[in-house]
Amino acid sequence: MERVEIKREALAKMAEEVLTGLNVPAADAALTVAVLMDAEVSGVESHGLMRLKAYADRIAQGVIEARPEVKVEINGAVARVDGGNGLGQVVMAKATDTACELAKKFGIGAVTVCHSNHFGTAAFYANRLADAGCIGLAASMAGPTMAPFGGMDLLLGTNPFAVAFPGAVQTFCGDMATSATAKGKIRIFEKKGLPLPPGWALDAEGNETTDPAAAIKGILLPMGGHKGYALAMAVDAVSALLSGACLSCESASVFSQKAANTGHFVVAVDIAHFLPLNEFKERAQEWFDKIRASRPRPGFSIMIPGEPEAKKRAAAGDTVSLLSETMAAVEEYHARYAK
Repeated sequence: MERVEIKREALAKMAEEVLTGLNVPAADAALTVAVLMDAEVSGVESHGLMRLKAYADRIAQGVIEARPEVKVEINGAVARVDGGNGLGQVVMAKATDTACELAKKFGIGAVTVCHSNHFGTAAFYANRLADAGCIGLAASMAGPTMAPFGGMDLLLGTNPFAVAFPGAVQTFCGDMATSATAKGKIRIFEKKGLPLPPGWALDAEGNETTDPAAAIKGILLPMGGHKGYALAMAVDAVSALLSGACLSCESASVFSQKAANTGHFVVAVDIAHFLPLNEFKERAQEWFDKIRASRPRPGFSIMIPGEPEAKKRAAAGDTVSLLSETMAAVEEYHARYAK
C-alpha cells in the first residue's frame, strides 16, 4: 500500500479545519485530532486519521452533535457523564478529567458515560491518568461485530479497554480489544492486500477466514475464546448497563447513520493516597527492568506493554507517514468542509 509523507503540523491543521468547518468548536476539534494523531504516530493507524471521514460524515448527517451539551452529575467519588451525543474524544476527555479530579480528592474516582461516540484508542485516556500519577482504566462498548463464544449472531462489540500506570522511566499501558483484533486493523489488512492471521474472524457463513473482505462482512472472534467473550460482556456491563448507554447488541456501527449512544467507563486510582508516588514509580520501574532483562525466547525481545507505541511516539519527528488512501480522504474532506 502506498504511503505519503506530510508535515505533522500541516496534517493536524487540515484535520482540525475539517471539523471546525462542520461547526465543531476549535478546542474540541484540536482535542479530537490530537487523539487521532497520537494513534497515528504510535503505529495504531487503525484508530488514526482514517477515522476522520466517518466522524465527519456522522456530523454532517446530524448523527453526531458538533456542539454537544455535556452534563456531569457527581455523587461522592463517582460521576455520570451524559455526552449529549458529542464526539467521543471530547466526551471521554471530560470523563477522564472528572475521574482524575475525584481520585485526587477521594483516592479513587469512577465515571460512567452515556450518549457518546467512538473515542479512538482507550490507551490515550489511560495514559492521561498515568501521567497524572494515577492507575487508570478506560473502557468502551462498541457496535456489534463479534459473536458470543460458539455463536453466530453479532451481539457483542470489540469492547476495548486499557490500563496504565507510571514507572520512573516508562509507563505501562496495556490496551486491547476483547475481540481477537480490532475491526479497524482488519480494514488496514484489507487496504494493504494482506491475509489475516488464522483465528481472527469467520465469514458470514461461520467458516474461519483469512480474507479481510470476508471478515469485514462476517464475524469477529473473541480473543482467547471464552475468556475474551467473558471480558467483552464485562466491558458491556460497566460501559453500558451501568451508564444507561446502549449495549453493543443495541448500538450502531461508527459507519452507520444511526445514533450510537456509546457508553464508556473510566476509573482513576490516585497512587499518592496509598503510598508516595515516587516510591511506587521506582518500584514499578525495577519490576519493568527485571522483566525486560529476563531470558527471551529465540527471535524475541521482551518489552513492557505500551513500550512499542511509546518508542514510536518518541521517535516521531515533525513528519508523518500516512497511507495514501487516508491522505486522499483528508484532502477530499478538507476541500469539502474547510472554510
